[in-house]
Amino acid sequence: MKLYFPTIAAILAPDALADSSKQRSQRRLFSSAFGYPGVNASYDYVVIGGGTAGLTLASRLAAHASVAVIEAGTFAETTNGNNSVVPLLSLTGIGFIDATASFTPQPLMDWSLLSQPIAGAAGRQIHYAQGKALGGSSTINTMSYIRSTKSAYARWAEIAGDTSYNWDAMLPFLRRSVHLTPPNQAQRNNTNVTVGIDNSVFDAAGGPLEVSWNNWVDPTLTWLAKAVEQGAGLPVSTTGFASGTLAGHGAWAPGTIDPERATRSDSETSFLRAAIKDTSLVVYPLTQATNILFDGSSPPKAVGVKVSSLGAEYTVAATKEVVLSAGVFHSPQLLMVSGVGPPATLRSLSIPVVSALPGVGQNLQDPIQIFAAYPLTTPSGQTLTAHPALRPTYLKQYLENGGGPYSSAAGFLAFERIPFSYRARLSNATQAKLAAFANDWPEVAYVAGSFVGPNLTTVGTMAAFLPLAFSRGNVSISSASMEKPPIIDLDWFSDPADMELALTALKRLRNDIWQSAAANGVKAGPELLPGAAMETDAQLEDFVRTQALTIWHASGTCAMGQAAGAATGKAVVDSAGRVFGVAGLRVCDASVFPFVLPGYPQAGVYALAEKMADALLKGA
Repeated sequence: MKLYFPTIAAILAPDALADSSKQRSQRRLFSSAFGYPGVNASYDYVVIGGGTAGLTLASRLAAHASVAVIEAGTFAETTNGNNSVVPLLSLTGIGFIDATASFTPQPLMDWSLLSQPIAGAAGRQIHYAQGKALGGSSTINTMSYIRSTKSAYARWAEIAGDTSYNWDAMLPFLRRSVHLTPPNQAQRNNTNVTVGIDNSVFDAAGGPLEVSWNNWVDPTLTWLAKAVEQGAGLPVSTTGFASGTLAGHGAWAPGTIDPERATRSDSETSFLRAAIKDTSLVVYPLTQATNILFDGSSPPKAVGVKVSSLGAEYTVAATKEVVLSAGVFHSPQLLMVSGVGPPATLRSLSIPVVSALPGVGQNLQDPIQIFAAYPLTTPSGQTLTAHPALRPTYLKQYLENGGGPYSSAAGFLAFERIPFSYRARLSNATQAKLAAFANDWPEVAYVAGSFVGPNLTTVGTMAAFLPLAFSRGNVSISSASMEKPPIIDLDWFSDPADMELALTALKRLRNDIWQSAAANGVKAGPELLPGAAMETDAQLEDFVRTQALTIWHASGTCAMGQAAGAATGKAVVDSAGRVFGVAGLRVCDASVFPFVLPGYPQAGVYALAEKMADALLKGA
């Protein structure tokens, strides 16, 4: 018989100390928020993964129940320093966000995941950076806060068989997490930039996650924004990208940035820090979940998780439910090593089958991006802060008032439906695939950027990425142990429609956007990428296969649907996130998205966590 001992967090839990939130925030010790390694314990809920969704959901549950979070990493402030705090460094300082197989490992912050060689991408392996920290990938992303489209949520509702995923029903959850701050025009000090805001889709009070606009506008990006408007005919939106509409406009996107000090706002700095003060939430950092535990009932019920804190093995039990929030690669991996997944895979590794779910690890969708670049005459945040004589001034500006280049990360983006002149050149098969999606669903997205060239010059980049990914990869396992990394098969370009769309986007960049008057006005030399020698379709296709990169929006490996194995994509969870074939187990992260959400996934992940927490607290 296993014994479960209370932790200091339980002994000094706020509900045992005081009734008012004011007293609780004053009396709970910060140190009470951490579980004791090696000692068995029991809680109402156990959340596996303290990432974007995990901490959001856990903090909401912890206001009403006892909750433990199992997280393999620790605080990003201690393992990644300023690179996870200062906005500009999210673009320039996180060296392990390198998608090539020759990346420099950072084992304190990243899982060092490498894909299988991709046949359609010249046999390359892709390093897929994933945040290994409290806050997960919200501690290493570029912070852009962009919501998806109304038609995407309608499609999600249709696939899930649940109207609560329609836009109007999801909007309260999209609003709940966010505290929006309008742009500080005095600090931005740029009259060429129009910021569109629809205040009706935000709450005045909002939640703990800070969303704001950069306190400084990169001069290079203002020119590239004009190039997109002129060359692609995509004007700046008057309402921004939070109202359920993306296609046909560009926008200066806000980011998850705390405007007071211009520091990153992620699920750790927002949700976790609030929960530590105001709830009895308990976190187990540096702790790897190794197996989900099931009882002998029918159907089997998840009753806890076996964990290892740097070698100290013990059990954390859940009297109500286990919520898996380990991400698009590790959530399916943990399901499989725990006996939930494709039966043939499990039996080949002598893993007892708890629930035969062939969809676990399938349906992997990963949009790619491709670049076109020129040397420019304009300064950028990277070139200014790289200049030894200027750097002290900009550091002082940032530290004193949260302004200047160091405060700037998220920038200008645009979304479009492919115009007729290009659409007519696509094959009938690809046109038919595009026609299956609503008219507000963007087919190409553009992201303006820059980096430092020789002698502190600016290289301007325009990336195009594909919000629709027709190719399907998968995640599998080679071992019954979580210590072995999952097998990731991205399988880019296995569907020829993706190559057609990538070539279309690349031509749009080269022939229209980079040939606009605005772009020509700041070019300092010939095209760097792909380069003038790349002219024919065959040459451009080779460029795409050898240069395409991920944009880190992978989704769908524990896809939501109406029934296990149904034609909706071999669903793994129902519309409440409950895993088919077992009880007491849910999945809450981007792995349950039925498809890649157009836009950026961050806003959707926070909303999903809010929605699932609400359902759990209501007993749904």
